[in-house]
Amino acid sequence: MKTIAPLQGWKLRSLFAVTELMARLGIGGPTSQVMKQPVARRAAVVPAPWMLLPMPPTGVERASLPGRGGPIPVKRFLPRTPKPSATPILFLHGGGWVAGGVDSLDYLCTHLCDRLGTVVTSVGYRLAPEHPYPAALDDCEDALATLLAASPQADVVGDSAGGNLTAALGLRMRGRSGIRKQVIIYPFLDLTMSSPSIDPPRQGMSRRDAELIVAAYRGTASVDDPFVSPLHAPDLSGLPPAVIVTADCDPLRDDGIRYAERLREAGVPVRFENYLGMPHAFLSLASLSSAAPVCVDMIVEELQA
Repeated sequence: MKTIAPLQGWKLRSLFAVTELMARLGIGGPTSQVMKQPVARRAAVVPAPWMLLPMPPTGVERASLPGRGGPIPVKRFLPRTPKPSATPILFLHGGGWVAGGVDSLDYLCTHLCDRLGTVVTSVGYRLAPEHPYPAALDDCEDALATLLAASPQADVVGDSAGGNLTAALGLRMRGRSGIRKQVIIYPFLDLTMSSPSIDPPRQGMSRRDAELIVAAYRGTASVDDPFVSPLHAPDLSGLPPAVIVTADCDPLRDDGIRYAERLREAGVPVRFENYLGMPHAFLSLASLSSAAPVCVDMIVEELQA
């Protein structure tokens, strides 16, 4: 496991100040104020351009896919030089299940598309609280089915709440061919919030805000339902190989650590990377985060393997 040395001084203070701002906007751990906004506004939340580094050019195609809950908006990133053997990627955005959409993490999607020579499909799944569980997971499964109708396999990549959906989708698809690899980035995997890192001194989302988004997302489902909280699945054997990324200063850090340990115990190949000095959602802060490009390089490397 490699780690990135923490930032020092003003860079570290700036990074955490922006992390708090992102939480208020709904990018990295939505607050109660974000949840009061109209759903269209919540779905349009994106990092500001100054937060990111330059992105490789790709084609972009907006479309919708059929879903059991109605049409699912998607954004397809199209490579300039497609590689015929490349595996398509399904990307599931973060935002605490209540914010974010197809434009949430273009920084990662464009790099995966360009460097792997593959189509990356970002899914605009339905948001809570208007559409609680299982709406988002159903949309992700239906979008994956469309990809698999044209390709024998797909890789699934998700950050934060999208990391939860990636893990839950792996559980739903277990026993069926389809997912080649799952990339789970600073995920929220235990909605009982039993991981020690959920409380201070970790920076970002508070326990109170976490409780609010959990209540909004799970609806009537039990908080320890394995498809809501993948860490509560009694058996993790037979799941796709995983890449798990955590941020050491993230309240959700220990969820990723615990899931990596349990996957290994179940015999599932895992690459686990914890980035020191990094907050939640650091891939949305590439201009301030020395870890962001290194993390993207690692994900590209793993998906090429």
